Amino acid sequence: MWEQKRIGTVWEITSTEVTAMVDPQITNLTKKIGEKTYTIGQIGSYVIIPAGKVFVIGMVSEFRKTVLQLAEGMAERFMMKIILIGVLKNNKFEAGVSILPTADSIVFLLEDKDIKVVFSAYQQFNFSLGLLSFFENERAYLDPNRFFGKHLAILGSSGSGKSCTVASILQKVVEYPDTRIMVLDLHNEYKQAFPSGAKHFEIAALELPYWLMNFEEMIEMLIDPSDENGSIQVSLLQDLVYAAKKSANQKLSEVITVDSPVYFDLNQVRSKLHFFETERTTLAGVSKEGPYYGKLTRLIVRLTSKMNDPRYAFMFKLRVCETTDSVKPLMMMFFGLDGKSKITIMDMSGVPFDIVNTVAALLARITFDFNFWNPNRADLPLLLVFEEAHNYLSTVEGGSKAARRIVERIAKEGRKYGVSCMVVSQRPSEISETILSQCNNFVILRLLNPTDQSFIRKLVPETFTGLDAAIPMLRQGEAIIVGDSIPMPQRIQIDFPNPPPRSGDVKFFDKWKQAGAKTNVSDVMERWWSQTRS
Repeated sequence: MWEQKRIGTVWEITSTEVTAMVDPQITNLTKKIGEKTYTIGQIGSYVIIPAGKVFVIGMVSEFRKTVLQLAEGMAERFMMKIILIGVLKNNKFEAGVSILPTADSIVFLLEDKDIKVVFSAYQQFNFSLGLLSFFENERAYLDPNRFFGKHLAILGSSGSGKSCTVASILQKVVEYPDTRIMVLDLHNEYKQAFPSGAKHFEIAALELPYWLMNFEEMIEMLIDPSDENGSIQVSLLQDLVYAAKKSANQKLSEVITVDSPVYFDLNQVRSKLHFFETERTTLAGVSKEGPYYGKLTRLIVRLTSKMNDPRYAFMFKLRVCETTDSVKPLMMMFFGLDGKSKITIMDMSGVPFDIVNTVAALLARITFDFNFWNPNRADLPLLLVFEEAHNYLSTVEGGSKAARRIVERIAKEGRKYGVSCMVVSQRPSEISETILSQCNNFVILRLLNPTDQSFIRKLVPETFTGLDAAIPMLRQGEAIIVGDSIPMPQRIQIDFPNPPPRSGDVKFFDKWKQAGAKTNVSDVMERWWSQTRS
């Protein structure tokens, strides 16, 4: 049987890869083993090479036809580069290679039954994302503890199947009794994907009180960085917010800081800003301007406009969250601790674009801080899903510093406190490298942008080499999974979610061919005026 699997011999060896020459009698690059015919040299396919008492597993990363100088003269041969990824020892797969094959070692094809041994390393968890692309009906199993617990990135161009991949993965865990996931949904895609087991909050219709912001988030929202008086405004605002928090929370006055998540009266702060902005004193009959006179104008205008703008009512027009204790039921809803949901979907589609950064920072920080102060954090692991992460975790000019900093902190420290990230993006090169470099697992769908492809190559392990060439050619919903939750990099067709998210592309041509579709302009304008899409 082993002779039937033979396809070539080792020609050259390095510490991480070998070059093998296909046997000259194999001319049509196929091999029939039993009832099945295998293609030889397919990029991403697997081979097995004996090395002493173990068998080295490799993945084909390059295949070419070349002319070689052999003993019998010049001859054309098929050559393939093979990345070494692990060994079979006592019929068990171990990642990493400590024993290398030698020159002239025989290279054998890895058939379906051999693959079962290799990919059964994590089968005891019975957690699979889909089918192996090159092996019919063979599922790819992974370690879900490492997959969810060590930060995860799902990356792919628009239309590659990111939303369906996210929905498919989350649907596999929503049935468990203690699942705790928060999804930051920028486009209201996931509500229909979770008809049960999830709770959907429209942020614009929910109260997310301003007093939950820390001071850095307030600065990002209220201070114009181009204002020459910005540093003066920051200093005064800090003093006023701190004083207002102490005044409204006498029992906590000894421990309160400017960042404490406690109620304070923002109108009181605004009134004092107005006072300092217009303050004048008279001494010996001479009128003198106060130290802040005329220096707070932009701060007051920005604060007043947001307090009066109905789009920001969910933060500034409070009806329920008017006391510090009112945050307790809010936290129970956010993290499903009221027993009503496993996944909390934060619909941010109605949030003004200029405040999305602040809301994302606030929700991420609340989640991290909650478990930071939770003595039973080991019993409450929380997964944060950052959809369209490049919008608020970007390093480019104009990106949110507050959101990026808190997510960078979660990426570096979150696992110690039971908080993990799932970063979803179509532009990975724009996301903070600090965040992505902390991800131990990557689900890489089709990526067309060369800059993003190069960025990915820098982040993932060397064993990814060879599969990276397939990134722009992946099918919709097909992904390359790399990380320590799987025995080796795998190309997988992700299971289609049921039901799918509301993320399908508009079929322009099909719609244009149909007659009779009507748009109610009055309805559109009413929604526009009232700032509601539901």
